[in-house]
Amino acid sequence: MKIALGVSIALLGGGCALPDAGRGAEPGVLAWSEPIADEVRRIGQHAVEEDGMVGVAIGVAIDGRLVYTQGFGHADVGRTVPVEPATVFDIASVGKQFTAAAVLRLAEQGKLRLSQRARELVPELPEHFPNATIEELLRHTSGFVGGELDESDAPANYARRRYGVDLLTDIELQGGTAVYRVGESWVYCNPGYLVLGIVVEKASGMRYDEFVRTQLLAPIGLASVTVCERVEGPLMSNAIARTESGIAEVPFIDMTAYSGQGSICSSVVDLLAWSRALNTGRVIEPASLAQMRSPSRVRGDADVREVPYGMAQRLGAIGEHRKVGHTGTFDGGSAALAYYPDAGLEIAVLSNTRGNGTPHAYSIEAAIAKLVLGHEDPDVRALARPVTPAQRRAIEGVYTEGAVRFGAAIEADELVVTRNGKEIERLVHLGGMRFRRPDRPDIFEWFEMDGETAGWWVYSVSGNYVGVSRREGATDAR
Repeated sequence: MKIALGVSIALLGGGCALPDAGRGAEPGVLAWSEPIADEVRRIGQHAVEEDGMVGVAIGVAIDGRLVYTQGFGHADVGRTVPVEPATVFDIASVGKQFTAAAVLRLAEQGKLRLSQRARELVPELPEHFPNATIEELLRHTSGFVGGELDESDAPANYARRRYGVDLLTDIELQGGTAVYRVGESWVYCNPGYLVLGIVVEKASGMRYDEFVRTQLLAPIGLASVTVCERVEGPLMSNAIARTESGIAEVPFIDMTAYSGQGSICSSVVDLLAWSRALNTGRVIEPASLAQMRSPSRVRGDADVREVPYGMAQRLGAIGEHRKVGHTGTFDGGSAALAYYPDAGLEIAVLSNTRGNGTPHAYSIEAAIAKLVLGHEDPDVRALARPVTPAQRRAIEGVYTEGAVRFGAAIEADELVVTRNGKEIERLVHLGGMRFRRPDRPDIFEWFEMDGETAGWWVYSVSGNYVGVSRREGATDAR
């Protein structure tokens, strides 16, 4: 499908097929209407008129047919170029699923094994990086916590093109450390996906960007999606940081610096076309896709538990509707791509602004999903259940997520959460050690047992699995 640059609103009547859509979900699950489009339009307008976003693009597809696209606000700091459906954004960590698909494609071809140690293919890895398998890197269960990269003040070499083992100078990789034993807990790990990009190169004999472009994108007709480079010209949105003093473009970082951890630029239209191709088995085989979306397992002192994250796929739900996809965040924007398999609904939201209270793209995506799915958040207080003494004993304690320490305490049947000693929120108990915030029902948290006490504290926001905290002192990293 080609969308003219002058058209900022496209409500496509009966809908038009996404490029190379293939066979979609069972039709007739959802209906699209002008009133729903009006509400989605209001959400987008509010984001740029009230919430501080300079620009945002929204795309919605139902049963493989694009039913709505619209750009809001502007693509540049000077606010001279309107955002259009064809505007291209940096999609940040949404791009991790392209890396996961590349690895799974190579596994299908017998060029690597998911059980293989990454170090076997990349012997140049620094000694402090865990001896994790390729699958453990895909699932963020290596136990490695990356160092901090200030995107507003990156080293000089981040402005030049780098490939392969040259990327092992990455600050997040070199400055990171193993906090948990391999497989013990889940912790989001950008360096792990940087390494996976190098794994793709070693196994395929091609540069990461060349493999993704020629082996994944070109066969499904998405040559316009870029890998490790930005589009030249007005179609490419700026990356914008918002502070109390105003907005400014984020300093240039060459896209090769991100490689396998998120170096894709796309419009919402092309991102939905990618989603449809992935969901219909045109990128990787159905068995590989099922593996990609299977929960990950963490091993504690006494028990093994599942966490709702696959391979570059957050596994969640909006009400009774299952949700898979990913989010992306960086100093100059945010992104969300979600698929609701039981309803045949796909939503892409791309934003060019972050900071100073600017909403994340995933909150916009969730608001749209609730509209289309007809979901209303529950009255959390009406669902409140008492916390038993045994549950209280199991829950209370200190948990860590990398270097951050969270405290869990029970007061009047509510979960009181502290971060580094300061209270940050209270949640209502729904039974079974599951909790929701009464003022933010989209924040859902629960505990998984490891022997006689809870070993992991899991939380999600807007139907997106976000992370896990491990009970402090449960085991020592090695």
